[in-house]
Amino acid sequence: MNGIPYSSAAERNRQPILDQLRDLLPDEGTVLEIGSGTGQHAAFFCRNLPGLRWQPSDRAANLAGLEACFSNEGNDRILPVLELDVLGDAWPDR
Repeated sequence: MNGIPYSSAAERNRQPILDQLRDLLPDEGTVLEIGSGTGQHAAFFCRNLPGLRWQPSDRAANLAGLEACFSNEGNDRILPVLELDVLGDAWPDR
């Protein structure tokens, strides 16, 4: 085990999701992904949407796996993982 989470469902659905995102997202900007899970979608979308920066986020328990995923990605448009609990009282400022 390499410590990098993997989801076969994320691999299967990434292209149909990307096809929709291309129609919905602007050409440039920053995307906040809430609940980044395995990081597979963020990595794939960021590779295929070159004008966008990707802000992954997730609960504290998932951060180490996300950081491992992105350290292998080598994409400077994937921003440092943000700890975010949508049920928490406060959201981060950045």
